[in-house]
Amino acid sequence: MRHRQSGQVLIILLGGTLLLGGSALVAAEFLTGKSTAELRRQSLAMTEDEAHRERIEDLFRRWEKEAKGADEARAKNQKALRALMQKHDAKPGDSEAVFAEVDAIDGRGINAALDMRFALRGQLTAEQWRTLFPQQ
Repeated sequence: MRHRQSGQVLIILLGGTLLLGGSALVAAEFLTGKSTAELRRQSLAMTEDEAHRERIEDLFRRWEKEAKGADEARAKNQKALRALMQKHDAKPGDSEAVFAEVDAIDGRGINAALDMRFALRGQLTAEQWRTLFPQQ
């Protein structure tokens, strides 16, 4: 019974980590209500100047690169959590560093999403911004 319970705990922990610590691209959707693909498409559709369009594209390429880095860090962290959960002699305190890293990764993802949102706002006129994010 004990082995089954530890397996259930692992499933709950990993499921929660995946749900709450989703990809950095998901953080953008959480903060904006739109996927990054939708934000990119709509932003570019409102921008005719080619140089300006390229700056917007650069912004989204940087965002995707940061998101990939965060997702790689998250995968490494989840691997560490799985290894810890498989250790017979693991103590409750052993997981503190792993969970602290979960928080740090999530914090970096949210900060990156906020930075991306403000950078995008800097590339759009006030009218374009209101079109992209109409008041609720």
